[in-house]
Amino acid sequence: MPVSRQDLHDLLEERSRPALERPVPWELLRTRTRAARRRRLVAVAVAGAAAASVALAGVLVAPWSPAQVAQPRQDDTPITAASPHLLPASFEEPDGTAYRRIATATLDAPKKSEVTFEVKVSGKPLAIMADCPSRTRLVPQVRIVRPGPDQWALTPRSSLIKVCDTHMPIDLGPFSSGTRRAKLSITMPKALKSDPGEQAKKWRFGVYEWTPPATMPPAPSPVPPPRSFGGTPPEFRLIGSKSAVWPAAREVTVTVPPPGGQWALVIYCDGGLAGRLTGEVHVNGRRQDVEAYCPEPPSERGGVGYSVLTPARPGPDGKVTVKVTLWSKISGYERRPGNLTVAVYDSTR
Repeated sequence: MPVSRQDLHDLLEERSRPALERPVPWELLRTRTRAARRRRLVAVAVAGAAAASVALAGVLVAPWSPAQVAQPRQDDTPITAASPHLLPASFEEPDGTAYRRIATATLDAPKKSEVTFEVKVSGKPLAIMADCPSRTRLVPQVRIVRPGPDQWALTPRSSLIKVCDTHMPIDLGPFSSGTRRAKLSITMPKALKSDPGEQAKKWRFGVYEWTPPATMPPAPSPVPPPRSFGGTPPEFRLIGSKSAVWPAAREVTVTVPPPGGQWALVIYCDGGLAGRLTGEVHVNGRRQDVEAYCPEPPSERGGVGYSVLTPARPGPDGKVTVKVTLWSKISGYERRPGNLTVAVYDSTR
């Protein structure tokens, strides 16, 4: 039987890289990437009174760090590879979820601007990891070109930036029932006219199927929200918070007194859920124009991601009720535990 060049490449890789079979030191890798993430913390200007019901997203450094305001991140801000040359054949995340590589692809930029390849679909959830070149502004886009109409492949966010920052896999959107083969296309955008010196670089990708643990372990203890953050005006102080255990709970409701100044909403997930759930926010029963993306918990070495909302009028009980509902398109998260935490902050003047 003839062997294709890609099959031969995969076989040689499997035989010549046994070191990749050993468990990946995720905690060590994540620690090394926090410094890079700190440099990309952003501060967002507060919405004016005319911007009613509009939320602004941002990040403020935590009060235990020097109070510095970074420039807002732009799409062309350089990213730094977290862990080059790591596309292991298999690995396990802390909650017991097992990942197995089923396909690889190389985008050999600048020689080629696009690579298209097929992936066998077994019905298990799929995710993608990238071996990112260091210091690059050009981040490829991943699309599903078959089956169905052309669409973005990644969920809940469509960018590979998080993969490069943390070297954690990002999920592919689930395929329709009965799909046995899918075709993915990875495209390199054109260089920015504002930075003609930036050149496309070579990327490597691994597509993985993952299996949640047969017996779901208990969720870790929830990470408490910081009591305050900001450091410089406006400084936000905690006025109410609540955590719930996923998947038994899908929503968190926090009731607080009416904020006296500007108010901030902080949402985060832990366990294997960080960065993998999305949803919606309601204040006093009214849906807000803000995405309930659920990133990893704040840390002393990182910042606090938040949304600034226009203060709401109190309800009949004299308080404001904030409800955050989260979900995933991927059924495998029914068997992956974690905590959902919602915290509401008021600014001091």
